[in-house]
Amino acid sequence: MAKIPLTILTGFLGSGKTTFLSEILECNQDKNLALIINEFGEVGLDHSVLNQHIYHTQEKTILLQGGCICCNKREDLILQLKALLDKSIEHLIIETSGLANPAPILFSILTDTMLQHHFSINGIFTCIDCLNAPAHLSHEEAKMQIAISDKIILTKQDLFNGNLQEIFHLITSQNAFVEVIPKSLMDLREILSVKEVEHVIVKPKLPHSNSTHSLSISFKEPLDWNVFSIWLSMLLYKYGEKILRFKGIVDTNEGYPIAVNSVLHIIHPPLHLKTWERERGSEMVFIFKDLQKAQIVESFKVFINLLGKKTEIAIK
Repeated sequence: MAKIPLTILTGFLGSGKTTFLSEILECNQDKNLALIINEFGEVGLDHSVLNQHIYHTQEKTILLQGGCICCNKREDLILQLKALLDKSIEHLIIETSGLANPAPILFSILTDTMLQHHFSINGIFTCIDCLNAPAHLSHEEAKMQIAISDKIILTKQDLFNGNLQEIFHLITSQNAFVEVIPKSLMDLREILSVKEVEHVIVKPKLPHSNSTHSLSISFKEPLDWNVFSIWLSMLLYKYGEKILRFKGIVDTNEGYPIAVNSVLHIIHPPLHLKTWERERGSEMVFIFKDLQKAQIVESFKVFINLLGKKTEIAIK
């Protein structure tokens, strides 16, 4: 039985999540979707707004209110996800509250045996309001949302008359490798596809700031999967919440690349890809805070030395 793709839509308070979600639903009315809407307040306004516009999803829309599902509502979330398994759905979208950190939500899903078997994480999309980005990013919740995102959706760009490069700088200072796309250029049909969305904007290479940083490590020779997975698990366990996100494509000399992805110390099941989109080799990206790059690099060099590898390591 195929797993149900699950997309997480997040973004700080007032960043345009609900508007974006309604547009996605309008463009995908032929699909059998289910929604989980989380609101921090006791009154579910977003849920009501969506039901006014998207009538076909009402019976499969679940409202979790009066708290944030990244903390005190996680048990409710797990129960509702399991209840959805009795319904015939093609895709599930979770819209978090503006104060949610998506990492504990992923933790809840990926550590539950039943949910692991029935759901696959299709992506984490974070809305960033161009008009209020500096104010929003003064909050740790907004920084965390960017740090573990797969894609950033720029909203209210049509109302923004400032310097877009400043917005890019704010975003890439938290996650230098994330894909950034204006909402006007998003393919609203493609967003619910299990295929990767192509890059629309090439991100400028900007310096990092504050305590959140990015690191890329590339390596040409094939790696032993068993040894590599042990090293990665030990590294993530050692530094705990300091490593916010890890993504990698690993060459294990098996004829195909393996995609590896983690949020904090939770590693997603590896995915076997059909082919290399670029030249063959391994590439790893770390997003971390309160940690020196040299600590990760040194750990990787020790790992490489144990394997007896002599090839040069590329670090960015």
